[in-house]
Amino acid sequence: MRPAGCAHNPTIEGIARATAVALVLSCGVVVAGCAAATREARQVELRVAHRAEERSGEIVWRVKTDRKVVALTLDDGPDAKYTPTVLQLARHKGIKLTFFLVGREIQRYPDLARREVAEGHAIGNHTWDHPVLPRDTPLQDLSEIERCEDEIEKICGERTHLFRPPKGYWDGDVFLEAEDLGYRMILWSAALEHHTAKTPQAMAERVLRRIRPGMIILAHDGEPRGPIDRSKTMKALPILVDGLQERGYRFVTIPELLELRTENR
Repeated sequence: MRPAGCAHNPTIEGIARATAVALVLSCGVVVAGCAAATREARQVELRVAHRAEERSGEIVWRVKTDRKVVALTLDDGPDAKYTPTVLQLARHKGIKLTFFLVGREIQRYPDLARREVAEGHAIGNHTWDHPVLPRDTPLQDLSEIERCEDEIEKICGERTHLFRPPKGYWDGDVFLEAEDLGYRMILWSAALEHHTAKTPQAMAERVLRRIRPGMIILAHDGEPRGPIDRSKTMKALPILVDGLQERGYRFVTIPELLELRTENR
C-alpha cells in the first residue's frame, strides 16, 4: 500500500527504463558491447534517480529551511547493548530521533522497537538483513524491504514510508523498487562516525563544524553483521547533542523535517 504523499512518478521511471532499453538494444548482438551498454544504462538510470530527488523529493539528504532544526538518525538497531543508552540520552535531553531498523534485529529485540515508538521516536525501514542492495537482484531487494516492513508492522503496529539502504548503497533499481513500494529514500548530510575522527570529541566536533539547518545526521546503535564497537559513538552522542542545543538547534524526526520541506515549497 502506498502511503499518502508518496505518489508514484511514472514519467521518471519511464524515462529511466526506456533509456536503459534503448542503450541495451543499441549494442546489437555483440555480447561485449551489450555488457558495456548495460553498464551505461545503469549509469543513466542512476543519474535519472538523482534528478528524481530534485523533481519529486523521493530521495532526501537534507531539507532546505531557515529554521535551526536537525534530524539525528540511528541505523542498524535495535540492539540490546546500545539502543537503551540512546533512548536514555534522548529522554534526558528532551529530543526525538529517527531509528532505521533492521528486520532481523526487530525480531531479536521486539521490546526495544516498541519502546522507540512508545517514546515518540520515528522509525524507518533498513531492510531485513542489512545487505548491499545493488549486489542483489531486484526480487531479493524487494524481499529485504518487504520482510522488514512486515516485521515493523507486526511488532510496532504501524507501517513506515521511510527507507534507508544499508551503508547508503543504492542504484537506479533500488530507487525505483523503493518508490514502487511507496517509500521516500532518506540518506544523510553528515555522519558522526568517520575514519578521520578518532575520539568521541573529534567525532562530535567534526559534525558541529559542518552543521547547517535542515541537515540529517547519521549515527549507529546496532551491529547487524557481527560485533562492532559502538562505545565511541555512545560517548560522542551527548557531546554532539549538547553542542547543537548550545547553538540553538532543535531536534526533529524525519517526518517532521519533511513537513518543513513541504512548508518551504
